[in-house]
Amino acid sequence: MLEELKFSLEEMNLQVDIEVRERQLYYKVSQGEVKGDFALLEGGRRWLRRLEKLHLSAWRASYQPPVPPAVHSLWRLYFKDSKLGARRIVGDNAHPGSWAAFIDLLNEIPGVEIHRVRQLEQVALILHDTIENPGGSIYLPKQKKIGLTEKLIINRGKHILVFTRHKQGLGTERHAFDSVRNVPLLLERIGEHAAEWKVQQDGVTDDFLPRVEWKLSWRDGSEDKGSYTLRGEAMPDEWKAFMEEIERFTGNVRGRIF
Repeated sequence: MLEELKFSLEEMNLQVDIEVRERQLYYKVSQGEVKGDFALLEGGRRWLRRLEKLHLSAWRASYQPPVPPAVHSLWRLYFKDSKLGARRIVGDNAHPGSWAAFIDLLNEIPGVEIHRVRQLEQVALILHDTIENPGGSIYLPKQKKIGLTEKLIINRGKHILVFTRHKQGLGTERHAFDSVRNVPLLLERIGEHAAEWKVQQDGVTDDFLPRVEWKLSWRDGSEDKGSYTLRGEAMPDEWKAFMEEIERFTGNVRGRIF
């Protein structure tokens, strides 16, 4: 259980101190020359349960951008847990995958107003297609072509990637990947190119060609969505790079969509 947490953000000259005493959460907010005093946080137990879901113990000791920044944005985190012990974490213009959720939690503390982070929270893709009926089985329908639907969901909060494939008359197969570290990392890599994918929308509608619908959901509540039609094996170059990233993540799992 959390015993103590200290967070500082240099650009705002802000420090937040949290202590747990007799199962109650107390906080102190100091900014600039204004030094706060400890006060009881209402709903502190619920706040702590939500903090546990962010898995601070999985954060690295340091977060730095690939290229040294021209302007520094330093932050520091110290926490002490009765089971995990004490840890110190620092960062400069780089953050862990659950950073936006962490900032939202801090903003629930009276006196804390940190700019909300626009972070990619979920990716959803749905493929609608048909395939030739191979026949030769009593379990297959009788029509020449059967419907194929594939869904890919990547969710940061639940740190899962789920891929499902439904074949008409045969049922649904499901593949799930749960990783506190790698799912946020995958979403970070996707989010870096989201502006390129936003334009991947075509006006072609053909009932005989497979179609992919996509939606990107962001932490601030905004969404980007669109669709495109697959012509043979061709797909937009930006999406091709995205699908290759998915292939690296899932290993041997393959679908029509990737």
